[in-house]
Amino acid sequence: MNRFIYVILVLILCGCSSNDNHKPKENETLLGKWKLIEQLMDPGDGSGTFQPVSSNRVFEFFSDGSVTVNGDMCYITTEIGDETTGTYIETNESDWHDGKITPPDCSFEGAKIYYQIEGENLILWYQCIEGCGQKFIKI
Repeated sequence: MNRFIYVILVLILCGCSSNDNHKPKENETLLGKWKLIEQLMDPGDGSGTFQPVSSNRVFEFFSDGSVTVNGDMCYITTEIGDETTGTYIETNESDWHDGKITPPDCSFEGAKIYYQIEGENLILWYQCIEGCGQKFIKI
């Protein structure tokens, strides 16, 4: 009987292990610097397309959940300026985006930028009445 209890105890202890599979995995593809290359401004009927832009706007994603941009993060723009830092989180809320960025101190509450990785590009979708997006390439 003691051997039976010993065997059961050993099986239970061997079956218990630390499992890090429940921790969210960092998206290594997202981390790093991304330079703006195209912008979408849709007239509101879905006919808009991404068009090349000349800009030095760069987003940088860090493993601690922070993101910076060399300019204003609250609105879609090609302009650069003082660095802004926000936060990002990966989500699986939708088929059309991989996560969302929360900009700091925007003049409107609930400001969010949704992002997706599509091939070699990062696409940021801004909140606006018509479709507003920017396409970036990793640098």
